[in-house]
Amino acid sequence: MVLAGCVQYTPKPVDLRADDANWRQLTADMCKSRRSMSPAELRRVGLLMNPELLKARLSYAKSQGKAEYAGLWDDPSMGLEFERVFALDINNHSLSPTLALPVTGLPALRKQIAEQYTEVDYWTMRDKERSYMAELDVLCYKLMAAEAKLGLMRRRLAALRDEQQRMTRLLELGEVAFADYQTGTERLNETIKQVQEQETEQLALQQQLVSSLGVHPSVTGLKPSGRLPHGVPAAVSAPSADTMLALPVVKAAMAGYGAVETELRAEIRKQYPELGISGLYGVEDDNEKMVLGVEFSLPLWNRNREAIATSTGEREIKQAETIQAWRELVQKSSALAAQQKLLLTHCRSEYSRLIELESATEQQEKLFNLGESKLLELAEARHLTYERKLAYLDCLVNLLATQTQLRYLNPSYNQQ
Repeated sequence: MVLAGCVQYTPKPVDLRADDANWRQLTADMCKSRRSMSPAELRRVGLLMNPELLKARLSYAKSQGKAEYAGLWDDPSMGLEFERVFALDINNHSLSPTLALPVTGLPALRKQIAEQYTEVDYWTMRDKERSYMAELDVLCYKLMAAEAKLGLMRRRLAALRDEQQRMTRLLELGEVAFADYQTGTERLNETIKQVQEQETEQLALQQQLVSSLGVHPSVTGLKPSGRLPHGVPAAVSAPSADTMLALPVVKAAMAGYGAVETELRAEIRKQYPELGISGLYGVEDDNEKMVLGVEFSLPLWNRNREAIATSTGEREIKQAETIQAWRELVQKSSALAAQQKLLLTHCRSEYSRLIELESATEQQEKLFNLGESKLLELAEARHLTYERKLAYLDCLVNLLATQTQLRYLNPSYNQQ
């Protein structure tokens, strides 16, 4: 009956071929053969399939299983003894059960410690989910910007080729200096190089997205739908220090410190003796007998001082780590707020210059169509506007990345 309640080993072999097939099928079900998904859809896929998040959930499940059975009393023991006295032809035998009574309350403390570490794993899991969503949102912005820049570069490349063909004819007619023609050729070659580099960067970002989502690599060309915001976005308010106390990372640190404190309490309790009760029933020389015994340790020299000193040191270390994690969080919020302020200034300046250049380029286009402006002047205006658009997109992505991190520092912000 006792053995029937024991856990039996169940083999669970790893079949990588079957896993690959299941992985492909799950990816197909989640992505539905689409190459473009909204950021919200990408977040849902990533939260379900990202390997680091799956690992964090397994750690939490492990802690839950451990906490469920933590704090149980030690099992009683049973001793059997048989004695044969040959000279007197006597057989003696005895049965002696032993039970430990946890009068110091250590099982309850072990249960509390396990529950606190379960809480640590829970809040750690939630923190990883928020950090992952922030990183995924930033990656989506980078992919949107990469696609916008690649489209801009390809359109500029097509315009440069048209300009170069016209410049070639004008050079043959002697209406353009060779130095100006050479400048156009250099711009054309530089733009071709930019397109190639941007295509490489976009492919790397798409591969990073597939890896971050945890989907099968057979998915190619996956990208977020939508576009970057038009104009300069409004400022995001930085959360206060009191507000950030509700962040999962802070709760995980505080729960970890609480577990270390409980461990110290448990080590202090261990210096006091536990109570053990033992009984004996036996037959000796055909006479039955019964014995009741009590045992406990005497805390004269050891007193668990080494373990107490170790736990005390661990508490000091954990306290310092918790305080430092909080300070880093406050510093991060302040640094992001300052960075956002600077980037907003830069983006507004870039956007203002871009509007002016676009207006000037439109005017040059009209003058060129009327024959009142030369091709060189139009090409120069187009290229200046093109370079300013690229600079603005870079500045905008940096601003959006900073604002995304600021938003996720607010505990009430949730994009799920």
